[in-house]
Amino acid sequence: MKMKADATPKSLNVLISGAGIAGPATAFWLSRLGHKCTIIERFPSIRENGLQIDVRKEGVEAMRRMGLLGEVKKYVVDEPGTEFVDAKGKRVALFPKIEEDKDGKQGFTSEYEIMRHDLVKVLVEASKENVTYRFDISVSEFDNKEDCVVVTFSDGSVETFDLLIGADGQGSRIRKMLLKSQGIEKDHTVNMGIYMAFFRTPRIPETEKMTTMYIGTRQRMLMTRVHSETEGQVYLGVKGHIDELDDALAKNVDTQKQVFGKLFKDAGWRAEELVDAMDKSTDFYASPTNMIRSDLWFKNRVVLVGDAGYSPTALTGMGTSVALIGATILAGEISKHGVDNLQAAFEAYENAFRPYVETVQDIPSIIVRGPYCEGSAKRRFVNLLLSTTTKLKLHKVFQTLILRANDPFRIPTYPELEKVSGVKA
Repeated sequence: MKMKADATPKSLNVLISGAGIAGPATAFWLSRLGHKCTIIERFPSIRENGLQIDVRKEGVEAMRRMGLLGEVKKYVVDEPGTEFVDAKGKRVALFPKIEEDKDGKQGFTSEYEIMRHDLVKVLVEASKENVTYRFDISVSEFDNKEDCVVVTFSDGSVETFDLLIGADGQGSRIRKMLLKSQGIEKDHTVNMGIYMAFFRTPRIPETEKMTTMYIGTRQRMLMTRVHSETEGQVYLGVKGHIDELDDALAKNVDTQKQVFGKLFKDAGWRAEELVDAMDKSTDFYASPTNMIRSDLWFKNRVVLVGDAGYSPTALTGMGTSVALIGATILAGEISKHGVDNLQAAFEAYENAFRPYVETVQDIPSIIVRGPYCEGSAKRRFVNLLLSTTTKLKLHKVFQTLILRANDPFRIPTYPELEKVSGVKA
């Protein structure tokens, strides 16, 4: 008598490195598909730091397909738009938020502005029932075989998994180890030449609940945001000073604050006030705007997702969305090709997504050069351009052109993901 075939699909034992955005998003889908997922995080807990981020374009669609867009809306920061001001704080230009556009176009301020820790919380809450989270541990090394990956952890323990997913951010150790395992010594990181400092602060008096940007001279830019009645955020961006800033970033936070303070104290507008707030901040973070252009997204049983493989930098405003889209496509291709054909799934994931990633990473020069003015003459020109744009009511066209809101990319349809989420694509 012919035996009945087992209709239950095989389950993968998956290890995901990184409990930020890409890791929990990927685990959400894979665990729903019936795979055993473990997320490890080198920090002692889910990190509460991080400032305001946004979800854009197909990133919004990714959250909708997960059935989580309603949860995201609960935490949305009500920010009416983005303004530019002069040294006296007088408004130069205003770019209101573009809401409910029939084509899904968004402006400098997204419909889905959210604090980073709130979005992480949404993703973790949605996945934790079926996902194991392990903290204060990381991957020390791995042996990437054709049919499994043997992982050595930072505590000395060794475990075998069917799949290792690197979702550990721009500085991804998984990416670096993967490249090294293929004889590639040079990491695929591109420094865009702009360095940024970020921190939260008690709400600065007389600040509106809006993104407020001030263009200084000597290639400096200052920005404030307000996400609650009592708290605000500060962003400091400077172009150049590469050797000095690289040296500072290799040292402690106090040294980094000193260097940023020296660079910004005479920048004008509210610079002295913001530098003072920076000195008092407890969550200060500084970094170069690095773009990750990894030639290698996967090999055998190791695959990269999110910033670990293809960070587009904060300059694009697309890092969060790219991570959410990448997680959806990776899970979708695994569901489509099956656990016995992971290499085909990874190839399809890269083929479907890499062209779009490269489009996002092709940053218009106006974003990199425009707001970073060496002298007052260029600053006057930039402010005049911004002012004229808003006076002529071209603010919507200006925003959508810079943000390339007309790009045609759409997440593919994956029937298996629809089944497990209950949401039609």
